[in-house]
Amino acid sequence: MSSEEQSLAAATKALGSRVSVACLPCRNRHVRCDAQQPVCVRCSSEGRTCQYVKSRRGGLNRAKLAERRRNVQSGDRTTAGSPSDTSPESRSPPVRATAPENRPSRDFLSALSEGNSARSSEPETSDYEGASETPELVADIHCSGISSDFLIILYYKHFHRCHPCVLPQRNLQQYYEKNPEQESVALLVAIMRFIGSLYSYPDLTLQLRDRVIEGFQAVRGQPPDPFLALCHLLYSISLYWSAEKTKAREEIDAAIEITLALGMNHREFAAEHGRSDTILQESYRRIWWQVFCIDAYYAAIKRSPTFTLCEIDTDTELPSEEEEYESGVGREPLSSNQNPAWLIRRSNRQSIPTPKTLDDFETREFGPENQKFSSFAYLIGATRSIALALSAGAPDCTNWLSQKTIAEVDAIIDGWFLLLPKSKKEVLKEGNIVDELMFQAQMAVHANLIAIHRPFSKLPFHPLEGVSSCLVEPPKRLPAKDFETVHTQRCLQSVEAQLAFLVLPVQPFRRSPFTICMTAACTNTLLAAIKALYSGRQLAVARHQLRLVVGYIKALSKVWAQGGKNLEEIQLIAQEVLSRKSGSPRPVALENTVATSTQKSPPVDGPPCIEGLETWANPAITLDTPQDSLTAYWNFASDFQPDIPVWFNNF
Repeated sequence: MSSEEQSLAAATKALGSRVSVACLPCRNRHVRCDAQQPVCVRCSSEGRTCQYVKSRRGGLNRAKLAERRRNVQSGDRTTAGSPSDTSPESRSPPVRATAPENRPSRDFLSALSEGNSARSSEPETSDYEGASETPELVADIHCSGISSDFLIILYYKHFHRCHPCVLPQRNLQQYYEKNPEQESVALLVAIMRFIGSLYSYPDLTLQLRDRVIEGFQAVRGQPPDPFLALCHLLYSISLYWSAEKTKAREEIDAAIEITLALGMNHREFAAEHGRSDTILQESYRRIWWQVFCIDAYYAAIKRSPTFTLCEIDTDTELPSEEEEYESGVGREPLSSNQNPAWLIRRSNRQSIPTPKTLDDFETREFGPENQKFSSFAYLIGATRSIALALSAGAPDCTNWLSQKTIAEVDAIIDGWFLLLPKSKKEVLKEGNIVDELMFQAQMAVHANLIAIHRPFSKLPFHPLEGVSSCLVEPPKRLPAKDFETVHTQRCLQSVEAQLAFLVLPVQPFRRSPFTICMTAACTNTLLAAIKALYSGRQLAVARHQLRLVVGYIKALSKVWAQGGKNLEEIQLIAQEVLSRKSGSPRPVALENTVATSTQKSPPVDGPPCIEGLETWANPAITLDTPQDSLTAYWNFASDFQPDIPVWFNNF
């Protein structure tokens, strides 16, 4: 046995027990450390410089930490223990550590941190406490390191899984250390910390946003790069759902401008600028496609028939599966001087395969049965399908869809559904893991189906729906209605599909905020069915389903301020619809209510839109069983009754 092998064997033996700290080299490599000071066994055997981070806990034991926690939660600002027990760091003025009522429970966040579950994609969980411990007092809002910063952990735990375009946590740490002079990377970290604070540290949000603004000032005048486009993209999402829509639009426009100027819509960009790093190249592809999807989301919310990137030619390759991306392993050959144990673990992990092209996806119906595409690819396909459907006409009665066009839209969307492989049809995977990208894709497609079919259905519009910031104002005139039962059933099927997704065992505040508007279409349609169609047990079940939808949006509104406004609008509409059986709606004054256009609408064939509530009384309509080719595919019974969701007991 060589001397190096003997040293590694000794290090392995020394790491047989858990330790509470770890040196920086072991921490950054996510390997166990024996915590011997001044040099641990592993660093000594590998000839590395061994360094330890000074503890911020001030030498307090568990009993004193528990006492301090109780004092902070009860509002007592005095420090626990005597001055001799605390370090200067622990005597800094504290920031309120208890989460207000409109945020997720800090007990939950502490539990996930203490359990070291924040980096679920890592092959080996670190055993030191400092890596994922949520600090009791937060006096310094500077980044303490991507691998251990509690706000970065919150970002990856909650937000990244819904919009996975940032580098995986380990790879971002490595890139951050190798490129300390790149201002756009520092700005990206600041934005990630700002978003992370929204989930549990509202007291830090304003200070962190100031750092973001300073970061944008620092990069002003510098050549744009993909990370700067990513900064504008993430900042746009956070601003939009923080109820700053105008500024959010400016940020997404800046992201679009940078991506097009750099040529990120072409497949050559990632290969030419990815530094032969397949993980970095994958991130560049994801940035482009995430900008495309978010631009489409903004258009879909207002039912705009087009959006900026809709007509842009692109041949950027499609992203890989999330497990492959989060593994942090590229296709580059392995180095012979790497740690043997690490090489074995790496070889057993998934790596990013050769990416599929957009042409491959568009011709998948002719491809082999074993051909696979990622969830991100299916989200992109759904977004492109919805964009094509939106381009068919606007719902303001200036270009109402004909029956022929409706059939074309159905073919586009149903074709996407029917070509979903078995592995993508089920959003819930083994181990109660939800495929967030497929969740978004299917929620978006069903919301679009509702918007397309409802004007032709028996589900009437209420005039008050115009106050919704997630939906356009109801049409002044409705088109001629043929095959009402078919359109009605298509709407109700999509409502049932969305309801089935909402009861999946994931806490709602961890969903993408864009699902709020996707759910709003379901809510208003369900209200119309409750008032106009349902009776008896079906009516009672529908009322419970309505509570489910409102509860889902309410949970998301605890993180995103705009969600609270959407919730108020929905509650106002529901109260008006359900409380009055007849008569005209009373006038309602709301801030930011969309003003009715003074221009006279062009003549449209069909009956006028419902102007009051007199026709909302239950007409005892009995729906015939539709001859719908997708009825068996969706398989949602009309008396669907959701079970109490798993996340309810923990939220």
